[in-house]
Amino acid sequence: AEGRRQKAEGRRQKAEGRRQKAEGRRQKAEGRRQKAEGRRQKGKKNSKGEGFFDN
Repeated sequence: AEGRRQKAEGRRQKAEGRRQKAEGRRQKAEGRRQKAEGRRQKGKKNSKGEGFFDN
């Protein structure tokens, strides 16, 4: 029975690792989205003539 228990345990850990990996991917995507968002904001701030990007 012991070996079976260990096998189940290993399966559980594997699933856990997969979940964490997915979580990390999601966070990475989130960060990328926020970065893009920031870039868009930067261009919008002052579109009245010169000094367009250095604000």
